[in-house]
Amino acid sequence: MRMRGRRSLLALLLGALLGSLMLGAAASSASAPRTFVASRCNNAAYKPATVILACGDAGLVAVKLHWSSWESSSASGVGTGEAKLCKPNCAEGKVAKAKMRLVLSKPRLCSQDGKRHFTKIRYTWVDGAPTGTGPRQGTVPMPCSLL
Repeated sequence: MRMRGRRSLLALLLGALLGSLMLGAAASSASAPRTFVASRCNNAAYKPATVILACGDAGLVAVKLHWSSWESSSASGVGTGEAKLCKPNCAEGKVAKAKMRLVLSKPRLCSQDGKRHFTKIRYTWVDGAPTGTGPRQGTVPMPCSLL
């Protein structure tokens, strides 16, 4: 009888300890500030699947993004880059596609929505620019909202 009481007490204490550890972990992850990016030129998105890099004409877009890391100070991911070729013009031209890596950085608090946003995006065409010309990589400033 005495042994059974000790086991019950031990099980109760272990359960309480485990529960408080899990609650503490959940609270600490919930309190970490999220950092967003203006993925479609005017909205704050967390780990978006699409990021428009050229908002004027959507001439450069990263789609089907998979994020390997997303921290409060930087994020990196890989997807498909789509670049408008604009021949004979941008409305009628084809789109060249290739694997693209994005690195987001320079977070800051934005007054428009009170959220932290990445304000710099570095893109790299993994296997070279699909257009045959143009830079293999570039940097795009990303204000909190472009529209």
